[in-house]
This record gives sequence, structure tokens and C-alpha cells, in this order.
Amino acid sequence: MQFRCGLLLLIWLQLLPALAYGGEFPWKAGDPPPQVAGIRLGDGLVHLEAVLGRPSTTEKLGNEALVFTYRQRGVQVIYASLDGAAIIFLQTRAAGDIGGVRLGDSREQVLARWGQPASVQGPSAYYRAGSSWVVIVKLDDNDVVKELGLGRLTENPPKGAKFYRKKD
Repeated sequence: MQFRCGLLLLIWLQLLPALAYGGEFPWKAGDPPPQVAGIRLGDGLVHLEAVLGRPSTTEKLGNEALVFTYRQRGVQVIYASLDGAAIIFLQTRAAGDIGGVRLGDSREQVLARWGQPASVQGPSAYYRAGSSWVVIVKLDDNDVVKELGLGRLTENPPKGAKFYRKKD
């Protein structure tokens, strides 16, 4: 009897990691993107300022976009003149979460919550909700989330286009 209980415990402990990765991305194709740090993709300048205040820095990104960094809030927004808030990055753990995932979470925690990503490129995982938006999770060398963002997808991105994050 003791042997059987020990064997069952051993099998359970081997299955536990596999079960932990059974999470599921909380959004499906057609779902609207979530609110992040009080803002949504597409929000305009008036709403950004009402929610986040004035940015601590503003930088020009090409001809049609600006990068607003809100250091005290731990948020960075890439703002496109035609689309409004096009990409939202959380820069500190205290800034909040996207679907329960935060900066500083481990790879295992992300997989347990969301399961496998739609695609992976190096240390970056892309969780897509249909063809209109994506959540990017980038890991550091210790498999800890070091970048977390929500952004729009274009139907025909330019060749070589990447999910862009302006460095401070």
C-alpha cells in the first residue's frame, strides 16, 4: 500500500508541471483589447492626459508618431497621429498587469496563466487575439518578464516590421 501511494505521488509530481502550463489566453479573435493602466488602444491625447497626466518625456518617432513616457506611472505609450494610442508598455511591476501577467513574473507563471503563445521570436512571445492586436511578453536571461506590452497589428505590416519599444 505504501509503495502504491508513493508511486501515485511520484506520478502526480511528474504531471504537475505539465498541468501548470494548461492556461489559456483570456481573449479570442474579435474581442476588444483590454484596458491597460487606465487606457485603451486608440485613446486620444485628451484621454491620455486625463488618466496618466502629462508625460515626463516626449520623443518624436518618425513623421507620424510620438513616444510618451510617464515615469511616475511606469507606462510608455507610442501614439500615432492616425490611430491614437497604438502601443502601451508597462515599465514597472507597480504599473499594473495585462490579463493577470506582470513585469517580474516567471516564464512558468505566464505559461500557467496563458498557455503557449501564438508565436515566439527569441526571448519574445506573442499572444494574438485575432488579427487586430497582440500582447508581447519578453523575457530576460533568467526567464523573467522584463517587457510587457499591448499593441495594434496592421493587416499588412511592412516587411521586416517589428514590435517596437523605444529605449529610455
